[in-house]
Amino acid sequence: MERVQHMTRSAIRRASNIEVNPQTKRNLQDLIINFSLILICLLLIYIIVLLM
Repeated sequence: MERVQHMTRSAIRRASNIEVNPQTKRNLQDLIINFSLILICLLLIYIIVLLM
């Protein structure tokens, strides 16, 4: 989980270093958020499967 957070942070840092127009930046942020939500859902499914 720490590795995922580190990867997300470094991706956000890289994205903020690059000069892009606001639309592209918003799309990138949405992509990162969606990716994080998918990871969280997969983690929850994994935990539920383990508990059964």
